[in-house]
Amino acid sequence: MADTALVLGGGGLTAYAWEVGVLAGLARAGLDLAEADVLAGTSAGALLALDLARGSAPADLYTEQVNRERPMLEVDFTFAMTLKYLWAAMGTRDPKTMTRRIGRLALSVRDVPESEVLATIGAQLPVRDWPERHVRMFAVDTRTGEPTAFTADSGVDLPHAMSATCALPPLFPPVTIGEARWMDGGVRSTTNADLVDDCARVVVLAPVPKGAGPAPTAAAQVAALTANGTRATLLSPDRAARRAFGRNPLDAARIPPAAREGLRQGTEEAARVRTAWHA
Repeated sequence: MADTALVLGGGGLTAYAWEVGVLAGLARAGLDLAEADVLAGTSAGALLALDLARGSAPADLYTEQVNRERPMLEVDFTFAMTLKYLWAAMGTRDPKTMTRRIGRLALSVRDVPESEVLATIGAQLPVRDWPERHVRMFAVDTRTGEPTAFTADSGVDLPHAMSATCALPPLFPPVTIGEARWMDGGVRSTTNADLVDDCARVVVLAPVPKGAGPAPTAAAQVAALTANGTRATLLSPDRAARRAFGRNPLDAARIPPAAREGLRQGTEEAARVRTAWHA
């Protein structure tokens, strides 16, 4: 069993910025979660996990976000796309059925070639090879609805793994890896925190505490980890942070305020997180 894990949830540009701010605030208080044995992420959280694994300091990432020094992927998730996604997600009360329904939506995307997904997401990668640190990137099989954690030992190159965890339908088509086609792990869970149940101590950052439809909440997954003996701690945006996010998680103008609110929350939560992390 691994000792510690940092789980980084998805949720777009504001999610990444808020998580960076939280980690920078915790680091200022003397608690560097980037040193976790396992760095696990979904979608935008996977990119942050990679950044941390390659040695980027939370303080430096925070400066990049606040000053908009790093170009982040900006896409237009249209109102029509939102309606299609919600129709697929909310047409059932069963989480597994939901992921399969969204999988069918993903497979219906034919106007965007898969090569474009790899090129678009690949351009965001700071490196092309897996780092030496243990990183997990969560994606979902479009046909079965089952999740997986891609790692350096999965036999999958980093650009394909990152593209899979970021392939949100119907914006992007799924990514082919082996005989399966994979989509954004966030369609199943915004954090997939239940997939680090092999770790003794876990901190979960959930910029979006719950996905659409019957998707499990981050709080429920953390509670399940705790019930099974893991010492798990959850941090989610408070009211002020949610206001800073705005309504569009892909609005680049919201990156600096989201990062600043994350820094504030990280500073305020440092004592609570330290107690759990070092117990």
